[in-house]
Amino acid sequence: MRKENIYIEIMENGKIPVYANYNDAGADVFAAEDIVIRPLEKVIIPLNFKVALPDHLEMQVRPRSGLSLKTSLSIPNSPGTVDAGYRNPVGVIAQNTYNISNLPYEMLYDEELKDRIQKNYKILFPENSKDVYTIFRDRNNETAETLNLVPFLVLDRHNNPYGTLYIDKGTKIAQVVINEIIHAKYIETEDVSSIGTDRGGGYGSTGIR
Repeated sequence: MRKENIYIEIMENGKIPVYANYNDAGADVFAAEDIVIRPLEKVIIPLNFKVALPDHLEMQVRPRSGLSLKTSLSIPNSPGTVDAGYRNPVGVIAQNTYNISNLPYEMLYDEELKDRIQKNYKILFPENSKDVYTIFRDRNNETAETLNLVPFLVLDRHNNPYGTLYIDKGTKIAQVVINEIIHAKYIETEDVSSIGTDRGGGYGSTGIR
């Protein structure tokens, strides 16, 4: 297995990427601070390190399978690319893909979910919307304006909506893979179908089976 020297500068609470197994393609990277991601929100999770890659390499930022399968966390630009010339702190663009409109259907399939919500969350309905104020993202919002958009609000003890993700500092948040760069030399031609094999068809022409 070929190895390359990658120079890395560790900042506060940053960690060196770690290969869990000797033959893994990806090395785990860790959140450098506590992060809150509300449903459908996008944030940059700081890793708090900088790298100096050789000119012929790139660092790709990819999702971890466990987080992708078990949570609503997504890396929307996957794979993200750290270019060889980039010297700023590396971070992970992350999105919480949870949609609150799924909650009633989730209750149908999980008999204990309703009890957990009633125990651990505040449920606000619009009956007395003119008199009720809700706290959301450290702001006071008139419920008359807010609750007209949804049938109810489900807020946790931090006044964040149901489905909010809490990422603890030190969590394995993504993985990085080192790849070799190939630059294309583009040669303009009048008819590409005359070069090599022309498969024909278009998008979706080969079907799904």
